[in-house]
Amino acid sequence: MTPAEQRLREQLEEQLRLNEWLYEQLERQRAMNAELRRAVADLARAFQESLAAAVAAGEAGDIDAIRRLTRANQQHWQHYLQQIVAAAQRGSSADNR
Repeated sequence: MTPAEQRLREQLEEQLRLNEWLYEQLERQRAMNAELRRAVADLARAFQESLAAAVAAGEAGDIDAIRRLTRANQQHWQHYLQQIVAAAQRGSSADNR
């Protein structure tokens, strides 16, 4: 094998390694995007349910129920935000490998 052929072979091997790494990154990104979509869908569902319950409590004049719903909604928001942060941190830590 000539030196030029050896260089071409090394370049090809490097390109193959890079392609494999890029594919792994794409798959990781797809998984993270799916996880974020699930978290956002859960958040939207919880928000809709909470909003409907708050409207019903408001129409009934039940201030205590509105307070409970507001506190529960706040906790839900915190939980979903924590999920999103955790997913982002997992993605960030995978980038550093």
